Amino acid sequence: MSNILFITEGLVDEVNFINNIYNICYKNKKYNIYSYKTTIHTLVSKLFVNDKIDEDLDIRLALKENETDYEKREILSKPYSDIFLIFDLDPHHDNVKFKKIKMMLENFNDSTDKGKLYINYPMLQSFKHLNKMPDNTFKDRKVMLKDIAKYKNISSKESDYDDLTQYNYPILISIAIHHLKKFNYILNGKYEIPKIDDFLRLSHSKLYDKQIKMLSKSNEIYVINTSILNIIEYQPNKILSQVKNQKERFFV
Repeated sequence: MSNILFITEGLVDEVNFINNIYNICYKNKKYNIYSYKTTIHTLVSKLFVNDKIDEDLDIRLALKENETDYEKREILSKPYSDIFLIFDLDPHHDNVKFKKIKMMLENFNDSTDKGKLYINYPMLQSFKHLNKMPDNTFKDRKVMLKDIAKYKNISSKESDYDDLTQYNYPILISIAIHHLKKFNYILNGKYEIPKIDDFLRLSHSKLYDKQIKMLSKSNEIYVINTSILNIIEYQPNKILSQVKNQKERFFV
């Protein structure tokens, strides 16, 4: 049986998010969560040496070197079939490291190798920033840089799905599909569910480039959560076919 490691930025919201997803979609999968408790900008600052990252870097060993908590060191010491990193872009951070994050995305793009990095825009709470589904207004939903410090409140007030504990399988899959369609829209100009081959080619690095370019040009970014796509990535054929063939079950 596979054993998964999640490395998260936060200690509460990310843990609840992962537990909810896996309790609903993948009850039989084993996983551990290691909370780094600081931002992606701080993480990349510690991983890079002379503005370069070791191509053979083992993220578990790198984190373990500075970890003093025995139980957390034990989590990092175990073998894993997949490693996922979940972090917020936090573009309002006082010491942003955009170029290093791009390099991290390029190096951490395979969960079965070094790990796969998910960046959420602007932060984790983007997963629920939806009106009643199907929400076609989500395609163009953005957030201004000046508003990101209060984004948690904004997303809660504007969401029809603020209570994570009320989610079920159709709601969770429908939310993931909304973010998938937006991913496809940002990269390819098509707000639709991509074909399986196109789904597999979606580039998190290219999405990042688009977001940073928009941020520098107009001080805003698209609201999109990439970590929720973890639901689809385990069984893309099954889930995309299921949504296509059972549309009455889902809100897409």
